[in-house]
Amino acid sequence: MITKILLTALVVLAALTFIRHKNSQRREQELVRQAELAADRRTAMIIAIALVVLTLLVSSTIYYWHWQDEHRIFTVQVINSHTGAEQSYHVYQSDIDGRRFRTIDGRWINLADSERMEVQEGVADSNP
Repeated sequence: MITKILLTALVVLAALTFIRHKNSQRREQELVRQAELAADRRTAMIIAIALVVLTLLVSSTIYYWHWQDEHRIFTVQVINSHTGAEQSYHVYQSDIDGRRFRTIDGRWINLADSERMEVQEGVADSNP
């Protein structure tokens, strides 16, 4: 009778040891899986941040190029067809609107039909 009790206790002990061993392996696997997920999340976060930074860098570069292009200084010469009188004005490229433009110092100039406008890039010297 005692052998039956000892044998049963031995089987129960072996089963408990086996279950604990299996559970510890599962816990280790779960910890490894969680570590892998955390590493994947970090990688995804780094990629997302890199894309946002790249987008901001590209958009700010394009904005700067556009701003630089719009703020190129041109010399506009207005020539009166009847008298031949010439006047020069310095304007930004973005401020030229057909026969109307705004000078760098903020004056709006509207040309008459009898006036001719010549636009040159850069600041022309008034003394040759």
